[in-house]
Amino acid sequence: MPRALLLVGGGALIAAIVSIAVGEGGPRAEEIGGVNEVQRIFGGIAQEGAALGEDAEITVSVFNDIQCEPCADYQIEVIDPLVEEYARSGEVRFEFRHFSLAPNDTTVAAIAAEAAGEQERQWQYLDTFVRNLDVAISRDVDEEVLREVAEAVPQLEVDQWEEDLGSPETEELVREDAMLAAELELPADPAVVVDAPGGQRELIESPSIEQIEAAIAEVR
Repeated sequence: MPRALLLVGGGALIAAIVSIAVGEGGPRAEEIGGVNEVQRIFGGIAQEGAALGEDAEITVSVFNDIQCEPCADYQIEVIDPLVEEYARSGEVRFEFRHFSLAPNDTTVAAIAAEAAGEQERQWQYLDTFVRNLDVAISRDVDEEVLREVAEAVPQLEVDQWEEDLGSPETEELVREDAMLAAELELPADPAVVVDAPGGQRELIESPSIEQIEAAIAEVR
């Protein structure tokens, strides 16, 4: 599977991200697209950290890598329609779990998304990022493009986002997701876990909308 990953090597890289500055050429936020579509899908749906939607009997946990090109397509083509159908209606609560498909268990984009989650905007951030992954890759997923995504997310306070980005607790949340994926022994592909009082279904290898909907129906 082709991957375009910028791996987190340690505190030095995180420190560099926190010290984001606009380059000599000025801001390039106009390169970031898809903002209106993202807001159409997610605007008005309650969020808390990694969770999207009100408390519901059914939880759908999405394990995905937002710095992986096929995984980005999966997020847009499969997960977004499910959010529109089930989260907005209150039938299902979604949770996003950052699942790096590289040897390292964190990526800078995952940490950036978790930082936005501190302001209840993680899903807007990650969905904006995947819709602009080609731009991010062309610039080696640098700190400036991560900030431009943050600037494109409505009502996200960027200075606070930068502060949360540099917090060890934010990176630890991403690592906890990796530990959960390891416990579930998930293969290196997007996966979904559907959980409800009626049981649990683990769907691996990029499950389709139909497979996920069938699992929701089975555990309801």
